[in-house]
Amino acid sequence: MPQCPNCGAYVSPHDKVCSYCGAPNPAYQPPADDVNLLLQQGMDAFQQHQYAVAVDRYRQALDRDPDIFDAYFYLAASLSALGREKEAIAAMKKAREIRPGNASVDYNLGVLYKNLGQAREARAYLESARMKAGTDPALEDRKRMTKTIERELKALPSL
Repeated sequence: MPQCPNCGAYVSPHDKVCSYCGAPNPAYQPPADDVNLLLQQGMDAFQQHQYAVAVDRYRQALDRDPDIFDAYFYLAASLSALGREKEAIAAMKKAREIRPGNASVDYNLGVLYKNLGQAREARAYLESARMKAGTDPALEDRKRMTKTIERELKALPSL
């Protein structure tokens, strides 16, 4: 995986910017057309609540190119919608490997663990999401994300 020329973090070749500092990725390469088609089919199925179809399309995309953040992220969302939380966690962790600075990934991992009743793990990921929310270049509304994370943290049982 290439490194960000600004901060040195690893960056997926399919990410336009670094997930830590937001610097442009000079090694950026868009996914192949067949992968983009599968991603679009997966998103269409996801939006139509056809989660099993979405899972299939995202897995096909990942078979062709295992470095696609969106495929892992929405695969996890689709699996969660099907009640397959443990598989969703595994997919979301793969998304985290690609974009480790992404607050939304850690937030979703926290919620997935909360859904499984694993408060300690949920809290750890939600705390991480809260820290990343202040610097994640992908977030459009940092205040809103921080409030959402705070709400989830308050809903967790005390350890």
